[in-house]
Amino acid sequence: MKKLSLGQTITILANTGVIAGIAFLTIEINQANKLAETQAHVFRLDQMQEASVTTAESEYLPEIVLKVRSEGVQSLSPSEHYRLQNWEASVVSRMQGHYYQYQQGYLNKETGDQILSAAASNFELWNQLGVVIVDQEFRRLVEAAASGDPD
Repeated sequence: MKKLSLGQTITILANTGVIAGIAFLTIEINQANKLAETQAHVFRLDQMQEASVTTAESEYLPEIVLKVRSEGVQSLSPSEHYRLQNWEASVVSRMQGHYYQYQQGYLNKETGDQILSAAASNFELWNQLGVVIVDQEFRRLVEAAASGDPD
């Protein structure tokens, strides 16, 4: 059996150390990704809860929404239209942000599908109010979902 030289022993130990380092780095990256995904999910839930509380506590918004449901957008006064338009614009912004998180892999497919479904159900209202979906890819997906196109 051939005896290893000191240089060969050091090389083997160094290579073993590199392999162990890569393994630990992989574990760290996986943990960081899981943490980022969890934080994105918690952030999304916090925003949804905050939006629900804002709506519930609003002096005007619930009445405006009920008026639109029963009488349509055309029944709104200019100030009611402005308030609902701004509210829905903020909803669009949140949905675009959440969908971006989904595209980046921080939210699961079911969440991405829920975002698109909710956006599709609001799409006609947003058009009536003049709310603009800035992200063109998101707009295309929402339009497809609203039309029933399985894009």
